[in-house]
Parts: sequence; structure tokens; C-alpha cells
Amino acid sequence: MASDIKPGQTVRVTIKTTVNREGARKTLERLFMTDKATRAPLDLRSSHFRDKPKRRGGCIWTKRPNKLHLPLNKGDGATIKVTPQGVKDLGSVSSFVEIVGA
Repeated sequence: MASDIKPGQTVRVTIKTTVNREGARKTLERLFMTDKATRAPLDLRSSHFRDKPKRRGGCIWTKRPNKLHLPLNKGDGATIKVTPQGVKDLGSVSSFVEIVGA
């Protein structure tokens, strides 16, 4: 199915097996974070976080909110709009996911 996907198309990606490769997990996490519903907890956390710039070693440093890592369990899904790089990414993790046009 990954070869049928065109850039700009919206697809539903569902995890069908346990992701056991660390590279595949990172790729899926990056793809899933493009879905607004999946990204909502991070956006909520960021909206309540105030920047605290301070001088450290002559440079201005700013504390930012920590990234939340997704559990990516079997059956989790996200609706994403595919970019040209996303087509390659989906092809590399196609053994772990089921892709359906939305």
C-alpha cells in the first residue's frame, strides 16, 4: 500500500504489530506527532509553560517543555497528511503499520 500513496494525500495509519526496532519507533513517533489529536497533550503542556530566560555563561538560555514520547501500542492510529518525505518514512515502517486512505 505504501507505493500507492501520493504526497498531499490524507491517510489513516494504524499500528498492526509491536514495534521492536528503535529506528522504526522514532519514525512512527515523528509521523504520529503530525496528527493534531495525537499531539494535543504536548500542545496543552506547551501552552501552560512560561519561558524562563536566564544568563548562563554569558549566553541567554531558555527552559522549554520536555517532549512527551508516545507509547505506540498495537492498535494505535493517527490520521496524517502525507508529505514527500512521509511516503519514504511510511515505506520504511510498512511492516509494522496498516495504511488506509482516508
